[in-house]
Amino acid sequence: MSPVRRFAAGALAAAVVILATALPASAHDQLIQSTPGTDERLAAPPESVTLTFSGELLMLGDSTTGAVVLLVDAEGKNWVSGDPVVNGNTVTAAVAEGMPDAGYQVRWQVVSEDGHPISGVVPFTVGDGSPMATAKTDAATTHAPADDAAQTADEADGMQRTLLVGAGGAAIAAAAFLLYRFLRRPRAAAAAPESGDSADTQP
Repeated sequence: MSPVRRFAAGALAAAVVILATALPASAHDQLIQSTPGTDERLAAPPESVTLTFSGELLMLGDSTTGAVVLLVDAEGKNWVSGDPVVNGNTVTAAVAEGMPDAGYQVRWQVVSEDGHPISGVVPFTVGDGSPMATAKTDAATTHAPADDAAQTADEADGMQRTLLVGAGGAAIAAAAFLLYRFLRRPRAAAAAPESGDSADTQP
């Protein structure tokens, strides 16, 4: 294979690799583990809350705190003491003493590695308390903006991925067609015989 053909084949392979690796990088990080866990019932109040995510979290400016973590009861009181601390893909928040037996929610918001804010809720219960019931009106007031923003970001990313796949597929198909035509093109005809040789062949 000539150097030109090797270059064309290499360019096509590089385009395929770039398209394959570009899509996974656009996904948001996710909460993969929490302490307390979702719907867990603890015998005693926790001393801290720990959230672990699937990727490195972004900081806010030069601060070591790039997250918001609230631990609220049914009355809306926040039991987190001090600012949460981000360390790589982990967020830790200290909890104040004196939490009674009851249901609680850990409400968090962080900045994903791709730059998008993500948020969620981790419910749990302490002692013999009843799980915290969230009214629909409260859920709509507290979580709807964050959920709508997350949904909008997901829809935008989904559209972007769709356009990227379509454009990348079209580009690869076009490159493959051109490469096929180039490889199938016949070699240049051999040079015509010299005039003297042509005269010798005449009767």
